[in-house]
Amino acid sequence: MNNNPGKRRVFHSILAILTGILILLWPDALYYILGSYLIATGIMSLVFRAPSFLVAAAIVTGVFIFIYPSFIPYFFAFFLLVIGLGSLLSGGFGLALIPLLAAGMLLAFPDIISFIVAAFLLLYGITSIVALFQSRKKDKEIIEVY
Repeated sequence: MNNNPGKRRVFHSILAILTGILILLWPDALYYILGSYLIATGIMSLVFRAPSFLVAAAIVTGVFIFIYPSFIPYFFAFFLLVIGLGSLLSGGFGLALIPLLAAGMLLAFPDIISFIVAAFLLLYGITSIVALFQSRKKDKEIIEVY
């Protein structure tokens, strides 16, 4: 499959929204849901030929969450920092704010991890879809890392 940022963004957005909803419905299954989401994201990124550091970060983080579920806040914060820094380095300052803020909140408030992760995924998914439609209306290319 060729590198199609529009399709990749739609798939990632839909997957993020569905995962956020699942986490809100079943917060006790957070590590199963989040680990599966990250591995699926990594595989999807591989299929769409995303940068290899994103593929590796997603899959490694997902596997670590399955192996060490008590460290979810730290592993997912690491993943969010990778996304945020990648967005910053590619010039997407606005897109970098959401994952960087979510990473900071996870590290500051690990007791409400389910709510923070679900809120991040829902916000990420919705803003990504809105940004995609806005960019298509304006025929502008948007900067995307994740």
